[in-house]
Amino acid sequence: MSQLDLRQLATFAAVAETGSLGLAAERLNRSPSALSMQLRALQDRLGLVLLRRTGRGLKLTPDGERLLAQTRPALEAMHRLEHTVRALGQPNRCDPVPAGIGTILDPAFIRLGDFIGRLQTDTLQPIRPVLRHGTSGWALREVRERRLDVGFYLGECDETLFMRQPLAPVRYVVVAPRAWQQRLAGCDSWTALAALPWIGTPTDSVHARLLAPVWTRCGASPAPVAEVDQEASMIDLVEAGVGLSLAREAPALRAAHERGLVLLRQLALDTQLALVSLRARQHEPLVARLHAAARTSWGRGEATIPAPVRAPDARPAPERA
Repeated sequence: MSQLDLRQLATFAAVAETGSLGLAAERLNRSPSALSMQLRALQDRLGLVLLRRTGRGLKLTPDGERLLAQTRPALEAMHRLEHTVRALGQPNRCDPVPAGIGTILDPAFIRLGDFIGRLQTDTLQPIRPVLRHGTSGWALREVRERRLDVGFYLGECDETLFMRQPLAPVRYVVVAPRAWQQRLAGCDSWTALAALPWIGTPTDSVHARLLAPVWTRCGASPAPVAEVDQEASMIDLVEAGVGLSLAREAPALRAAHERGLVLLRQLALDTQLALVSLRARQHEPLVARLHAAARTSWGRGEATIPAPVRAPDARPAPERA
């Protein structure tokens, strides 16, 4: 067998991880047809079928799974070697390594200042954070497509594809307009709340992902009266009487005390803040350092969910979410 081509192996790894020639082409900045030719050449060279097309995309064969397990560390080792070679002959120069970081919600909530500060303490190989902001679903997608190195994320994800580092639990509660006290008097369940106007969020947002299984269990499908992608805008719309929404407990409590919003804490939904990266990149020095900084900033991420604080609420009967 002739010598393996690293470009073909990189193509194979990208297609295997994304399950799609199109997504792999976007990641590698090449055309799908070029990747298809490289993948076919690799399979011909090895005399093996590495991927099969299914109704849900391209899936690894057993031979493909074994090859991918060996390909990932080989590509990561080559990446490290290339970085070392570029640094040769420049003993007094160490350019900062850019690190794409997806941020969500407010900086204080994700301890952004402390996290970034810890990345600046390594003088051997400084890191230059490149911050991009969006929803947690957006951050996960950008990490998957390798446009970000890591991202903050709320909720569960596919841990065969992603490395998920738990940081802290987060509780979401239902918030309602101040004038809705009487309107909420008979709403003692999620089923009853489903009949009221709701402020929607993008489908990949944590709000939508938390509520989707709730509505499925209720057999309900509330039609949103508005859609927003910012928590502050959401609370403003609730205050204006537009509809109900979910909000993190801490901002919701502030809004209850300062604006008189009504909280339904008995119908809380719990999730978890995490830092995510591609599992295929877990041995890359940059990704490992980003996770180490988060681990130091948050400790072990064993913070407990805060005990309820008294605030105006409609006190419906408890129901498991």
